[in-house]
Amino acid sequence: MNILNLLTKEKHIAGIEINDRVIRIAYFLRKKRFDRKLHSNNTEVLEHKLILIEEPIAANMISGGVVIDKEFLGKTLKDIWTRAKLSSNYAIVSIPEDKIYSHIFPFPKTVNESQLKEAVNLAIDFQLPIKKIDSYIGWENAGDSHVINEVLISGISKNIADGYIDALNYAGIKVLALESHLASISRSIKLKLGQATLLIKKSADGATVFILKDSIIQFCRTLPILFAKEDGYLIKEAEHIKTAFESEKRTTVIDLSLEKATIRDEYLKYPEFSGTSQEMQSKWLIAMGCLIRGEIPKGQDNHISLLPVGTAEAYAYQKTTTFITLVRNMIIGVSIFFLFTFSAAYIFIFSLSQTANKKINISASPISSDVLEKEEWIKKINLITSTSEAILSTTPVWSTLVDDIKSRTIDGIVISNFSITSVSDPISITGTAKDRVTLNQFKKLLQESTYLSTVELPLTNLEQKGNIPFSISSRLKDPSMLYYK
Repeated sequence: MNILNLLTKEKHIAGIEINDRVIRIAYFLRKKRFDRKLHSNNTEVLEHKLILIEEPIAANMISGGVVIDKEFLGKTLKDIWTRAKLSSNYAIVSIPEDKIYSHIFPFPKTVNESQLKEAVNLAIDFQLPIKKIDSYIGWENAGDSHVINEVLISGISKNIADGYIDALNYAGIKVLALESHLASISRSIKLKLGQATLLIKKSADGATVFILKDSIIQFCRTLPILFAKEDGYLIKEAEHIKTAFESEKRTTVIDLSLEKATIRDEYLKYPEFSGTSQEMQSKWLIAMGCLIRGEIPKGQDNHISLLPVGTAEAYAYQKTTTFITLVRNMIIGVSIFFLFTFSAAYIFIFSLSQTANKKINISASPISSDVLEKEEWIKKINLITSTSEAILSTTPVWSTLVDDIKSRTIDGIVISNFSITSVSDPISITGTAKDRVTLNQFKKLLQESTYLSTVELPLTNLEQKGNIPFSISSRLKDPSMLYYK
């Protein structure tokens, strides 16, 4: 049994759009009610209420897709979250596409799944115009043809992505996936199945021309503001892109103004979109696209995420972090409670002793019933204190071990699960490593721990070069080191 599943519940996920002018949040508020019409007895029904939040942000906080002031952005997000009183702190986040590189690569249909992954990794290593070591890169299937496999690969500089991640972490928001505005739009926009559609997304820093087909980005190009401002240049460039795409793919591309795009039909049932204008629907395409992704069942999200780990791994990591924080806070809370109880008892006993001494010096009268009652109360306090000390002396301080392992976790190591039943049982640590050098270094650091002994790392997937899954087992060197003394 996994203790994480006992102490952390499934979290609802919000969709967040961040751009240079505004932050938009879409969130499903779930409420349970009883419906007497369905059956003769009351039947519990889960209702979904759509919440839309829009908040302007200060100028120059984000420019050209880059966060200029991380702390200010974090404070703004935290303030929005507090005022909106959202019950979820998990989110799918969409950021401007200005600094995100995306391209579709074709691969032979004859290769199997493992060969396809290897071919994609080679394409990432040798064909991308960005350095893999300095970027977060993801990929997903972009089409199903009888001749070729089309794979969409996207990447972003770590420095740029970390600017958004740091701001969200400051606000207490746990990011499960990071994607571009275009990816979010492709998921929420209403388009005809099988029809390639060209759209233009304008911003304060320029304009992006992109083509969508069957909810997949087929092409995108971002033009700087200097070119986009020229008379007719944007229209001519879009026409050239359309002609070249039609010639290469042998298909017809239709034009659609992004301002006239609408939400998919299944989301028009919500009052927030019912009877609204096209302009109103189009401005919520990005946030709704994130929200739709958040509704994908856990383990089935295969879309691109511009984070160090995939969406499933990010969710597991956030749950582990929540559990460790919970255990730490419980230990601190119990310690403060017993410290306060002991201090109060000591002060009361000292005060009572001083009062008794004064009475003895004044007269030798018999002890009053009040003193006897207080003496009995003191005995009870002493009994509680003794019991508390016995409990603390037999309660392991798990936070000491967790902090030690955390201090030895280096960059490139992502721990997805940490479990130990008792001080005498084995310790299990599982996760993924950037490469084998990093994994061996992590093992060596664990072996140097004053708390661990017999650190074992079975060798698996020797042919795998990166994102290596691992499972480390160990035992406590001296269990008594984790007890209060």
